[in-house]
Amino acid sequence: MKAQPGQPGRERNYLLTLAYDGSGFSGWQRLGGGARTVQKTLEDALSSMLGERINVIGAGRTDAGVHAEGQAANFRTVSGLGADELRSALDGALPPDLCCVSVREAVPEFHARYRAVSKTYAYRFHDGPIRDPFEARWSLHVGRRLDVSAMREACAALVGERDYSALSNAKEDARGFVRNLFEARVERRGDLVEVGFRADGFLYNQARVMAACAMEAGLGRMPPGRLAELVASKDRSRAPGALGAYGLRLLRVEYRADDFSGPGSGRPEPRRPDRDEGPPPGQARVRSDGLSSGRPSGEPGRGDRRPRGGDGRSPRSPEPR
Repeated sequence: MKAQPGQPGRERNYLLTLAYDGSGFSGWQRLGGGARTVQKTLEDALSSMLGERINVIGAGRTDAGVHAEGQAANFRTVSGLGADELRSALDGALPPDLCCVSVREAVPEFHARYRAVSKTYAYRFHDGPIRDPFEARWSLHVGRRLDVSAMREACAALVGERDYSALSNAKEDARGFVRNLFEARVERRGDLVEVGFRADGFLYNQARVMAACAMEAGLGRMPPGRLAELVASKDRSRAPGALGAYGLRLLRVEYRADDFSGPGSGRPEPRRPDRDEGPPPGQARVRSDGLSSGRPSGEPGRGDRRPRGGDGRSPRSPEPR
């Protein structure tokens, strides 16, 4: 059903923050053959709603089965709808396993992928003695208690600007294999252990391979100190394979404040400090939901808006996962 727009006028560029359960999607990127993907679902909903052909540009192309709490994407429209109206109308047009968290008007030249300052991924493990069917879609059950201290020690070796070719399934990359990993964290909550990574970008499968390394350290199968040596070797054959997609979530994408031209819509999220240098002095960084970090080095915490469920279980991309 079409939304009732205001007066059409100049073309506007809008940033969307999206959450989805990736189980029922064949990844982010639009595919042939009628495959159900996040990009196609969004474009179909927006095009029908606005009465114009919409092209959506994602910040990253998550693989089939990967979830998101804060995926970012932009699109251009001549519709007269404002950010609040757009968010409400779009969220009502989307299926239960995909929701629009917020909408923010961006500057005309804004591009969700190329203007991203950082991305944060997290991988979730369940290490209770009995499998939890309510966590099966979101976490990897390992069946043995993970040593969180060993995982933290191993992940500490990953932080910094380095060549991560040993921890990626990418055969080649236009930017090369060097990325700057700002933060690697390991947190336990009961029987759930979450490994999080924040970087200026990720290679194909890098987040899932790094999570596999952390798991090996946590299970005592890899000495924590060996990971630094493994990364320095640049030898992919020495590292474990990528873990399953279903345990991975894209938590957020961050941008600079000057990429946006006005207030946005959506639910506020809590913030927590981080450790990277951030934007230049005096320039705040903004999350994809439009909230300012408040200071150059501030990083937000996880959002509390979730997809509303979804059915089913769920190709390749040149970036993370």
